[in-house]
Amino acid sequence: MQLSDLSRRTGVPVRTLRLYARVNLLPEADVYDMSHVRRVVLVRVLLDVGGLRHSEIHDILRRVDSSPGSLHDLLGAVQYALPARGSECRDREWEQARERAGALAERRGWRVGPDNPAWLTLVQALVACEWLGQRDLLEMIDTYAEALERVAEAEVRLIRARPDPESAAASMVSTTVLGDVMLSALRRLMHEHFSSAVDHGPAADR
Repeated sequence: MQLSDLSRRTGVPVRTLRLYARVNLLPEADVYDMSHVRRVVLVRVLLDVGGLRHSEIHDILRRVDSSPGSLHDLLGAVQYALPARGSECRDREWEQARERAGALAERRGWRVGPDNPAWLTLVQALVACEWLGQRDLLEMIDTYAEALERVAEAEVRLIRARPDPESAAASMVSTTVLGDVMLSALRRLMHEHFSSAVDHGPAADR
């Protein structure tokens, strides 16, 4: 296929595809094939959904192109590249929260690298709970973990079932970023559902 065909298949304008090629996110070719379609989709997801910088995308693409490559390492590279909320502040509250997060992982037998940026977000959230006096929320952490273990296990199965590294990496970004949004929305809907059931009885009786 020609560049115009690649544009139609991916929904990415030709001028944007030329930009991808100029900054080495897309291999230049006289004729394009499905491998280029997968690459454009991956780049678009990393840029538009993941919000990654070109340098971070280059590293992920290098891992995708390396052979042989561990899918676990590839997905780890994608996840670790995604931005994390929170800021580090090494004080007594921070250290206590870090210990609480570490104890959670040990208690539940999680195999999680110490450099995962999600630690920063989790620890900052635990610190905020302490500042706000939200002790009840702190006690919910195992409930959150138990519920999300099932979700994450199912997500990883779906990601690993993808037919190629590009699709797996794009799925990891979409699952992480968009999945977080969906989980938040679903929780808010369930808050209304359960609070309504408490105040007014089962929906069927209304």
